Amino acid sequence: MLNIAICSGGTGGHMFPACALFESLKMRGHSVSMITDTRGDRFCNAINEGDKVVVKTIRFSIRNIFGMVFDLIGIARKFFGLWKNNRPDIIVGFGSLFTIVPILIGKLFGSKIIVYEQNSILGRANKFLACFADFKVSTFAIDEKWQQLPSPVRKEFVKAINSEYKCDDRIKIVIIGGSQGAVSFSFIIPNALSLISPELRQDIDIVQQVSSAKIDGLRSAYKKIGVNAHLLDFVHNVAEEMSSAQLIISRSGASTLAELSTLGRPAILIPYPLASDNHQYYNAVCYKNRKAAWIVEENENIEHELSSIIINLLNNRQLLKDAASNMINELGDKSTEIFADFVEKSAAEQG
Repeated sequence: MLNIAICSGGTGGHMFPACALFESLKMRGHSVSMITDTRGDRFCNAINEGDKVVVKTIRFSIRNIFGMVFDLIGIARKFFGLWKNNRPDIIVGFGSLFTIVPILIGKLFGSKIIVYEQNSILGRANKFLACFADFKVSTFAIDEKWQQLPSPVRKEFVKAINSEYKCDDRIKIVIIGGSQGAVSFSFIIPNALSLISPELRQDIDIVQQVSSAKIDGLRSAYKKIGVNAHLLDFVHNVAEEMSSAQLIISRSGASTLAELSTLGRPAILIPYPLASDNHQYYNAVCYKNRKAAWIVEENENIEHELSSIIINLLNNRQLLKDAASNMINELGDKSTEIFADFVEKSAAEQG
């Protein structure tokens, strides 16, 4: 049995694959700890309190430099005590600046380090930690020093895999944006659909994630243009909804793309424009290049570009079928177990 620590923080994009790996390694009988901050803890409800260590989220700010340094010293002392008394055999870092301190202290105590980058552009934390890593893993091809592995995917997406893709009747469009997309999508999407002919709009069913404060206004907007829409402030059965859809409109975070690849569902990708180093755009380009998705950038022309793509797809369903086929990752249902195998093998290697 191995003693394994998984370090991740921040957004669901970091936490979802980390939690998927946690569950797989736990099922194999290993002692696994989830190390995260208060932001990441929101995504760890299924993990027992005794199996996770949660520390304060550090806000990097020049204005509060002394408070930040004080918090970092406190976190360093905490992990120095933890790793001294219970050194992990291996630590897997999933990114975010929070992970730097526990991983460096783990390295000091002799733990093996896996740094995992799920985006096509190296994040700041992983760029720094790569110098200390024993193993460097990425979903996208970064360079020859990084081994490519499929991103771990939540089990509900594996269970929702449906090999049959049909788009000859009505088109169900699932729109997911998360905290960085739901607000802007609530006016971009209905405005784009209003530019489509009433006849084509009759063929569309919408399922959309939107903040509760925007639901009533968005419902009125869809009703005004005659589009059938089911609006939710949180999509609890997101895997099932996506699996039953003919088209997804979403941001292009790496975990979302891994889920789309597992299900084999084509997508219109709207990269989050403020993502660090514009990594969501470059993620999306990889899927556009394999003809599995279309990219629409969030600018003044987005509504016309989006409506043009949707019109083309509604009039030529073969484009959707081809993109669905191109989206499929044949290893999608095995991705988490492949990653877990890698962790076990890496821990067993002689340093």
